[in-house]
Amino acid sequence: MEFVVITRALDSTNVPPAASIALAKQTFQMFASNQDSRIKAVYPFAGERAGVLIVDVKSGEELQDLVGSLPFAGITKTEIHPIGSVQSAIKTMEAAEKRVAAMTPAGVR
Repeated sequence: MEFVVITRALDSTNVPPAASIALAKQTFQMFASNQDSRIKAVYPFAGERAGVLIVDVKSGEELQDLVGSLPFAGITKTEIHPIGSVQSAIKTMEAAEKRVAAMTPAGVR
């Protein structure tokens, strides 16, 4: 299952600035070397200490292990969202249309 993982640097940590920079650099070097095939894409946010990953994992436990294993895990806040497909979204909208049509009295549109 694919997830969007949004990471943002924490503004205040007990980690010295030099160590924070080293952890972030190590994380991005890991991304650049494609060490983990579960990480499908990485997009740093321009002008921010944040970014987004697209990951493909089999379970919540695997997702937790992946996110927790990133060198900068202790100095970032993480937001996670499952990703669906466009076809699935269309199917959901079509089902909603059918439910609304079924609730509309005959002859009224």
